[in-house]
Amino acid sequence: MSKPTLSVKDLSFQIGGKKRLDSVSFDLFPGEIILLCGGSGSGKSTLANVINGYFPENGGKQIVSQIKINDEDVHHQSVVERSRSVRTIFQHARLSFSMKTLREEMVFCLENSRVDAGEMDDIIEEKAGHFNLTYLLDRSFDDLSGGELQRAAFVCADLVDVPLYIMDEPFANVDEDTMQDYIRYMKELTDKGKAIIIIDHHIKRWKWVDRWLMLDDKQQLHDLSLIDSEERQNRLLTEAGLLVEEMSMPERNKASEEILLELDKVSIYHEKTVRKSLFRKEKQRNTLIEEAEFNLNKGSLTALVGPSGIGKTSLFKAILNVSPYTGEIRLNGQSVKTQKPKNLYARIGLVFQDPSLQFVKTNVVDELALSLTSWELAQEEEAKSQAEDILDQHHFEDKAGQSPWLLSQGQQRRLAVLCMTVGEQDLLLIDEPTYGQDARNGKKIMDTLHELCEKGVTCLFTSHDRELVDAYASQIYEIKEKKVRRVR
Repeated sequence: MSKPTLSVKDLSFQIGGKKRLDSVSFDLFPGEIILLCGGSGSGKSTLANVINGYFPENGGKQIVSQIKINDEDVHHQSVVERSRSVRTIFQHARLSFSMKTLREEMVFCLENSRVDAGEMDDIIEEKAGHFNLTYLLDRSFDDLSGGELQRAAFVCADLVDVPLYIMDEPFANVDEDTMQDYIRYMKELTDKGKAIIIIDHHIKRWKWVDRWLMLDDKQQLHDLSLIDSEERQNRLLTEAGLLVEEMSMPERNKASEEILLELDKVSIYHEKTVRKSLFRKEKQRNTLIEEAEFNLNKGSLTALVGPSGIGKTSLFKAILNVSPYTGEIRLNGQSVKTQKPKNLYARIGLVFQDPSLQFVKTNVVDELALSLTSWELAQEEEAKSQAEDILDQHHFEDKAGQSPWLLSQGQQRRLAVLCMTVGEQDLLLIDEPTYGQDARNGKKIMDTLHELCEKGVTCLFTSHDRELVDAYASQIYEIKEKKVRRVR
């Protein structure tokens, strides 16, 4: 048998006084692809960041017998040294980039690999073309959707030839067609003898990989391929929150006849300034959505679907009047353009695609308490106690004193949803509500949204998880070829 590409022996790690990994050992062989799964916050991303060297260089205490890549002991190497052996696509793809655009990022990667400058343009065009991303090369990362950022991260990972790839939630925010494209890409890598670790909560999509490794709530690793009994495998997966009963939405009352949100011939676009000559600039407009017309009734739970980068997040921004559009968007019959931002934001809540962007406090309980005081639901002296009660109700009490930015992305998403749903807004816009969640917590989030709609709140959410959409959405709108149409 060939030597393992990666060999980890007796790895334990803690940070902030909390154990994250406990005596983890496993081998990964050339041409092998494994799924690393586990409940939200079980330590999957931490393990990835120990393997790639981010930890303990950036915090924490590590105890380990060995971490070897291609038979070379790397556990004393820096992040930069280890990047010659392992490439990581992060759970939050924006963290993968150092530059402002994909072209600049690719140049940066090629320069670090000492590629001849005369060859760079051809390599960049060839790689971007291979992934159908030429149109993204010169757009700012700040203007890209989560799915587009994820796709850009794949291109950059492919620029450097290494034996080991770690992909943390690689299909977060991408559509089914893109997913299949990248599965083919992964298989191309393993055909070349590369080894791949996939981190994901959606275990059903990974039945084709070689093995499943699972971290339990005690941060211990189980190789499920060594468990003969399917019943025992399913029990471990259920205990970790990765398997739940088939999702079904309880039959609920018909939404109110009252219209809350109206879109009347709304076209959404992006503008950029292009320099045509030394003295002349020209504005170019890229239309994402053309003349959308639909209404949301009070108390409805509505899904907005479509491929990555099609304009779903831009539509949310237009409803909040922070993205340019033509036509009319009315909330309770009043144009959002005529409303003061303070009044508009008191009536519309937004859960960001990247939830860390909305946190302002240094610990979880204060973040939730701030939401309670901001909407005048509690006095300052009562807010903390009420926040603690809410965290307890949602089995989140053990995170109360932690910084929101030190939570896993799945935990950040749960906190963001909690903070936004304690208010008394008329409309909630939720961008990928179950991204980064295990099945159990994803169901809890959707059940919470369903309960809010029962109380009269209107919810519009985006998702690439069609099973979840079909189970919970009372109506579904799809963006396709710049048009918005109702599909259910």
